[in-house]
Amino acid sequence: MSLQSGFKTLPVVARYVVMAFGLAGLAAMLYASSGGSVFEPARLIALLALAVAGARAKVKLYRSSSISFLTSIVMIAVMTESSAAAMLIGICGVLVQTVFPSKKFVVYQIVFNAGMIALTVGATFGTYHWLAGIKVVETLPAAVPATVLASFVYFLGNSLSVSLIVAVTRGMSMYKVWTEHFMSSAPSFLIAGILSSAVIGLAGSQFLPIAGILVTVIAFVYYCSIRFTAKASSASAKAGVSTAA
Repeated sequence: MSLQSGFKTLPVVARYVVMAFGLAGLAAMLYASSGGSVFEPARLIALLALAVAGARAKVKLYRSSSISFLTSIVMIAVMTESSAAAMLIGICGVLVQTVFPSKKFVVYQIVFNAGMIALTVGATFGTYHWLAGIKVVETLPAAVPATVLASFVYFLGNSLSVSLIVAVTRGMSMYKVWTEHFMSSAPSFLIAGILSSAVIGLAGSQFLPIAGILVTVIAFVYYCSIRFTAKASSASAKAGVSTAA
């Protein structure tokens, strides 16, 4: 594994963005941990293992940016674990996405990605648990709007942050990067949230075969969605609409 930093070669604005996300992410993690979060070791280890496996099952969006089953694993953690545990699982997953399969340890990428996912997961966690306690519609379970809006927050936090660092690094328009390469991934995040909610809701089901089939179908739809997103992003890049990342 080669050690590559290259931080000093980045534009000045990009360096400030990396440092800002790194420090803000660290502050978010410390704040989440300060509440005396209780971890259930077996469940945490299982989710960490799933996060590593999910992060490896990824498709490329734009240059070094990718989307994977990690999103769904993190959403499960957001719904069932403490904010600190969810952040830890998210950070572990993005570190795997960043380092593998290239096996290049790029320090500033790791700092940015870890900070970005900590902030994104923190915002997603807050959104989900705030809305989960509010009955928006009498006939609609609170978990439904909570899942939808939390998935949207996750999408915005992830896609806008990555678009920002790409834009300031390459001297491009952030809006252009986001609309051409990341905006189309919105349905994938929503399906990831639905998949997570389905897994949790059906985990204790007495009809395990039916539950398994349902989860499998949603997972397949999610995979198709991220593949479609990757194709759309690749087609945009090949068409010459955008040439840097």
